[in-house]
Amino acid sequence: MTETTIAGRVDDDVPFFPTARTCPFSAPPAHTAFREAGGLHQVALWDGSRHWLVTRHEDIRAVLGSPAFTADLRDEGYPLVHPNQRETEGGTFLRLDDPEHNRLRRILAQEFSVRRTRSMRPRLLAVADQLIDDMLATAGGPVDFVKAFALPLPSHAMCLVLGVPYEAHALFQQHAAAESNLDNSHADRERHYLDALAYYDELIEYKSRHPADDMISRLLAEHTGPHAFPREDLPRLVAVLVGAGHETTANALGLGTLALLVNPDQRLKLRAHPELATSTAEEMLRYWSVLSTDPRRLAVEDVEIGGTLVRKGEGVVVSLVAGNRDPRVFGGDADDIDITRGVLGHVAFGFGTHQCLGQNLARVELEIAWPRLFERIPDLRLTVPEDQLVFKRNSIIFGVESLPVAWGPPR
Repeated sequence: MTETTIAGRVDDDVPFFPTARTCPFSAPPAHTAFREAGGLHQVALWDGSRHWLVTRHEDIRAVLGSPAFTADLRDEGYPLVHPNQRETEGGTFLRLDDPEHNRLRRILAQEFSVRRTRSMRPRLLAVADQLIDDMLATAGGPVDFVKAFALPLPSHAMCLVLGVPYEAHALFQQHAAAESNLDNSHADRERHYLDALAYYDELIEYKSRHPADDMISRLLAEHTGPHAFPREDLPRLVAVLVGAGHETTANALGLGTLALLVNPDQRLKLRAHPELATSTAEEMLRYWSVLSTDPRRLAVEDVEIGGTLVRKGEGVVVSLVAGNRDPRVFGGDADDIDITRGVLGHVAFGFGTHQCLGQNLARVELEIAWPRLFERIPDLRLTVPEDQLVFKRNSIIFGVESLPVAWGPPR
């Protein structure tokens, strides 16, 4: 065990976190180097604070599965993502520890169960077909795949969950994009957040008078009050769910499509074997690991992780992309895409009791999207060189800003 404290490791070589992916198809080089060196390593955050970085797959699982760490960001010393985070997320169920977290999570888990999300599959497939129809109506493109497909599909899914008309999608997209962009100022972030809260409050008031078959109506009817979700907390809860569930899937759809376009052997394999839809989705989740800044934890007792002693009061941040490229778990070709990998055990959705609540819905969307897309537009192609694509370099969620595509004979 290495009893090296954070205070003893401060030097001029401490990298900033989140670290940019200099090559969008790879983990940050520093994270890969740290992973191969073993142990935990120090990084600096936006506020100058220093925390431990966890990069190995087994160490990530150890941190996220241990009661020696808290997810409650209201605790002093917690490694915050941005200065608004305590205001927007503090006290929400995602940022509580068990047993309180687990009690509230069980309520919401019913809304994202395998059974319920699978029941949405026919409607989401119809949405995907309509989005593809709209693309095909442009007679070969070009279109921006992000705007035409990657953003609308999860927007439709979120509207189905909340029971609101699709016209609400613009606010979802605006709120999620503003929340994830770390270049936004404190004032801009607060303004977007308050606008979203005002809308969600109106939506919840409407649902209280006009209940239907949707999550908000069921929460109001069955799960509000002192032993569940207080009515006044529901707008923040909806904001957290929209921010967490929309932007992640949208960026995974864009990046996964890019990966299939630049790896034609994998694209052809999926076309020939659409039964690989599930394996493709899991491989893209592993490969891209779109969550760039989380999970984060604070040690509530001394604990050893990866041979390093993390002392009570010290924070840790996790590099999911480094952990999901760990050759000890995923093989020597972990930096390559293989849709037949049949990968199990990736941590793209986190690990342990706090892993992503909406992962079943995200999987349904990804499993639907790619087989249908390449079945109907088999000659889909990029219209710009890869090195001209613009990626989200300073964002909570990694992604591509736009993905210009076309099909048919080149013009």
